[in-house]
Amino acid sequence: MEKLQSIAILFFLMSFTAAAHSQDCSCTVSEVHNNTVSPCELIIGTIDTVTNAAELRLSIINANNTGGDMTILIADGTYQIATTSWYPYITASNVVFRGLSGNRDNVILSGTGMRSVTPQVENGFYIVGDNVTIADLTIMEVGNHGIAGEGDNMFVHNVKIQNTYEQMIKGTSAGDGADNGKVQCSLFEYTAGVGPWYYIGGLDIHEGSNWVVNDNIFRNIASPSQTQAEHAVHFWNFSSDNIVERNEIYNCDRGIGFGLGSSPNEGGIIRNNMIYNDGTGTYDDVGIGLESSPGTKVYNNTIHIQYQNAIEYRFVETTNVDIANNLTNKPIRSRNDGEATLTTNYTSALDNWFANLTEGNLRLTYDSNEIIDQGTPLTEITVDIDKELRNIGTDLDIGADEYTELISSYSAIESTMGTNVFPNPASEKVTIQSNEDFISEIKIYDLLGNMLSSYKDLNSAIMSIDIIDWQAGIYICNIINTNHKSESQVFTIIK
Repeated sequence: MEKLQSIAILFFLMSFTAAAHSQDCSCTVSEVHNNTVSPCELIIGTIDTVTNAAELRLSIINANNTGGDMTILIADGTYQIATTSWYPYITASNVVFRGLSGNRDNVILSGTGMRSVTPQVENGFYIVGDNVTIADLTIMEVGNHGIAGEGDNMFVHNVKIQNTYEQMIKGTSAGDGADNGKVQCSLFEYTAGVGPWYYIGGLDIHEGSNWVVNDNIFRNIASPSQTQAEHAVHFWNFSSDNIVERNEIYNCDRGIGFGLGSSPNEGGIIRNNMIYNDGTGTYDDVGIGLESSPGTKVYNNTIHIQYQNAIEYRFVETTNVDIANNLTNKPIRSRNDGEATLTTNYTSALDNWFANLTEGNLRLTYDSNEIIDQGTPLTEITVDIDKELRNIGTDLDIGADEYTELISSYSAIESTMGTNVFPNPASEKVTIQSNEDFISEIKIYDLLGNMLSSYKDLNSAIMSIDIIDWQAGIYICNIINTNHKSESQVFTIIK
């Protein structure tokens, strides 16, 4: 689409938009890409700052011996902390492990390498206690898991996990399983583009309930031989009521799984995720798979893969499933008598609709009439993958990304197409009239170029828009007539 011509007022007003980044231990997935996630500033109890591996071991032993209530700040550096003879085994509760600088790349906790240690064990962390936080650091090159455990209320923020010989985060079925975990703003990857063998995965959670997995990136969780790797995110073996949202998954054998065979999951929601696989792996499989997973909701995901099905719901135990507003390039199908309600999904996405397919960026760059404003309204969907509000246009867009046509500028105020916007300024209604031809489409933007409203297929010479609830300010109205001419008008709302 053609961009509109610039004028100085846009750049003047844009200079006032900068705001301080909040310290709320949250992020967008773009910040994970750029390694600009704000650090977690949580402090519990006494503070111990460590500068080498020996000090870190002593601090962990002290936390376990005293029962916890402790924050361990780890100075920049590389810490070879995990071996088969000793690794961080956290029995204490209420413990925080944080990289002191807040940059995940500056603190590296490692094992002795990405290789089999069976029958021995080598984890980056094993967590038995409750309320344990791990933030702002890297865990890599371990013989089993980056993080494993059975404690409740585990919190993982701004962590990079690389090159583990088994699943990167493991929620075990020991005790009653790990519940209420939260994993966010983190990067999981195999740097060689493939894993060491098939028994790998991103998150592998048994008997886990009420987890939230959001705003993470998963790359190259792929098997080199024998069979496919486990999912980038997997809840099964009597898990329930988990939320997986706003994650980006690249070239992983399987994307998101709830349940597996006869090992069930119940409920939960999978929403606003982007899953891409270029098909070059040996064992590419499904984007989202539900197996023995009744009552699950799958909403507004975007999937572009080479496996035959984008989403599968399998087995007779999979009932009362709701699959809506998903954008895919492959079918959504039942297998082995699974049952689901399918609503406003679009399964024939074209490659040129996406920002950068080869890099797995499935954000929309094409204003497709098949998906823009074509989704079913859902109370569970208020933002998109970038946390942008889904209040553009008349209805939800299909897929993980709410399409926003960003414009850098707009044309001169005088009309060249015979259109008029009046009254100007306005407070309750604004009327748009074409004196030359019928209006086909109207798009309204703020001065930052964000599209706020869209009206299509009008075929009218005049349209009145209710603006009584709009904020005061300057707006840009882009008008397209039935002859495909386009121009923009500026109008002001006063209150």
